[in-house]
Amino acid sequence: AFQLALAQADGNSTKAGISELYQGYSENVLYGFPADIIKFVVYDYLSGGKGKSSVSPGEGAVYGALSTGVAQLVTTPLDVLRNRIMAVSKEEQDRDVKLSYVDRLAKIAKEEGVGELFAGTTPRVAKAMLSGAIQFATYEETKQKIG
Repeated sequence: AFQLALAQADGNSTKAGISELYQGYSENVLYGFPADIIKFVVYDYLSGGKGKSSVSPGEGAVYGALSTGVAQLVTTPLDVLRNRIMAVSKEEQDRDVKLSYVDRLAKIAKEEGVGELFAGTTPRVAKAMLSGAIQFATYEETKQKIG
């Protein structure tokens, strides 16, 4: 990817080519923070809150699967937006540069329907539930081992 980005840069500067490696970085952050916040808030609620120490790894797996699934479901429109921004050509990106994230979400909903904002929900939630179960079961097991 690095060599391709450098090859696509104009002869005067490698800035344009290298910047394409980071296209969509801010969208990753925009999507990642809300997803993690929702995941941990829901997990805290389900597990009894305040770092309750009596959650078994099995319970942690169930709560983790549910909380991660909820977080992915709620943030699917942000993921759709992120993927589209990362996949557009430079010309399309320059054309839509003045659109805010909310405007872009509204544009997708208006032109393609609200359902398109939730494209890919089922596989995203399924994958998230599996990884959430593993993450939180491991967390609870580690917490018990440490003390």
